[in-house]
Amino acid sequence: MSNETPDWLDPRNSDALNAEQLIEASMGGMGPLSTELNSLLARLGSEPAAVVSSVFTDWATLVGEHVAQHVTPIKLEHSRLVVEVSEPSWATQMRFLEPQLLATLSTTTRSNIVGIDVRVKRNSRSK
Repeated sequence: MSNETPDWLDPRNSDALNAEQLIEASMGGMGPLSTELNSLLARLGSEPAAVVSSVFTDWATLVGEHVAQHVTPIKLEHSRLVVEVSEPSWATQMRFLEPQLLATLSTTTRSNIVGIDVRVKRNSRSK
């Protein structure tokens, strides 16, 4: 068996496949990973990956440090953001903040989140 690089992998060959083409070929003709991920998320009723990522990674910036200390995003499901709150009083507070937070999320992340579902963290009173 020869140790020569096949022509289709040789970077000196203008017809050589680039990394994205190799990945695409190995995935049975699927498109770029981000496109496939967004397609899957859409089928699951979720926002595009960039929106999901932004909501979770930029949470403290989006809602403010004080709110972020008590409210944690858990998941995006069927255009609804599920959050967990540290205390029952924060569940009440979230009802009042929901319209403002939805507007902020829509403007900042260009999301189509239509509501926020709140869950109280288990054992929140045992601290």
